[in-house]
Amino acid sequence: MSQVYKRELVFVVTGVVAIVMMLDYFFGKNIPGLSGAGGITGQLQTWALIIQLMAIGLGAINLVQVHYRQISRKTSMAIYSAWFMIFFALLLLLGLYKLFTGVEPYPYTWIFANVYTSLGATLYAITGFYIFSAAYRAFRARNIDAAILLVGGIFVLLANAPIGAVIWQGFPLVGDWFNNVGQIPGMRAFTVVGALGLLAYGFRALIGKERGFYSEVQ
Repeated sequence: MSQVYKRELVFVVTGVVAIVMMLDYFFGKNIPGLSGAGGITGQLQTWALIIQLMAIGLGAINLVQVHYRQISRKTSMAIYSAWFMIFFALLLLLGLYKLFTGVEPYPYTWIFANVYTSLGATLYAITGFYIFSAAYRAFRARNIDAAILLVGGIFVLLANAPIGAVIWQGFPLVGDWFNNVGQIPGMRAFTVVGALGLLAYGFRALIGKERGFYSEVQ
């Protein structure tokens, strides 16, 4: 199969699937055999789920290969790769046990509740320090625009903090004004522009003009 034929086949498959899904969204009830679990769109969604699971499996294999190379080369990250391999194998075995027996083993629940959840909460808490440092750099009044941002940020901060209303009763009112009048219209403008950009990207991909992810096809 030539490279040109393979690339054009990707264009055709993408376009056909996109058209079928759009027809189902707008005219699904009027076209027999299109909607529902036994319809064309139901079959396409099933295949998409299968492909998604295959992609997850390939990603897991790739992770194992990457960490195995780290361990075999004895790099500085080898110890972390070893821990990854241990937990990966353990959770895989526990998950397979649950799949075939229908009984969720206690170690699986314990690892999820006491390791995964705790690590997630820790990473979320650490993210707060990065947000604080980014806000400090953004709120430096180096020009008039940064000064306006700083003033608005202070009002919103004091409006949400309990001490703001104690200092001055007007902080909540001014902070709500910044949120409702200053922030919401700006976010709506970003949302509309982003939606238009997404539509343009989808249309270009539908007609084969967007070659970004197609360039990876070999």
